[in-house]
Amino acid sequence: MEGQNDQSDLKIKRIAVAIIVIFHLVGMIGFLIPATQPYFIRLVPFHLLLMFAVIIFSYNADVKRLLLFVSGVFLSGYLVEVLGVHTGKIFGSYYYGDTLGYKIAAVPLLMGVNWVILIFSIGQMMKTFKVRNTIIASLLGAVALVTLDYFIEPVAMKFDYWHWDLHEIPGQNFVAWFIVSVILLKFYYALGLKQQKYIGVTMFVSQLIFFVVLYMTTGTNIFA
Repeated sequence: MEGQNDQSDLKIKRIAVAIIVIFHLVGMIGFLIPATQPYFIRLVPFHLLLMFAVIIFSYNADVKRLLLFVSGVFLSGYLVEVLGVHTGKIFGSYYYGDTLGYKIAAVPLLMGVNWVILIFSIGQMMKTFKVRNTIIASLLGAVALVTLDYFIEPVAMKFDYWHWDLHEIPGQNFVAWFIVSVILLKFYYALGLKQQKYIGVTMFVSQLIFFVVLYMTTGTNIFA
């Protein structure tokens, strides 16, 4: 029976990996073709929700811990964005466009979902790389997320995710991303979530490739 459960879990993980890779690949192609860009921009919220669902439904351990992680990171990530938008003191002065969908307090609710996806993915990836010290894992994970954000920022401005005042991305943004990521990753490790084979690495690498390719092919640059 245990062997059957393992085989069933492995099958679910493979399906999850296939969904992550296929939808990022199709989305990237859709963004690269000018004629299809408007349609794929409208699909961004559904893509984020699908990736969120993949994480939830492929998780095969203590659901209560997972729900605590999701609720904690969602609320923390969303609230720090609200404070960031309304004060300009955290990330710098910016505002959200329409691509990420419904907003409360001028911040899309999907930003909370996005933080969950990012923190879960990088936390899982550090476990895959067997970084056992949670402080080191949190610091390395935060560096990886700041690296990802470097490529996200100009692409996000081009496709109306969010916009920076004067169209300049402040260094303060990357410092804040690092600090917030370290804190949320420490929370992730404190909960002791079980490692899910392949999911974290696949999710992070797929997002990195997606944004690096768009960064390099759409004429965006960090100083735009």
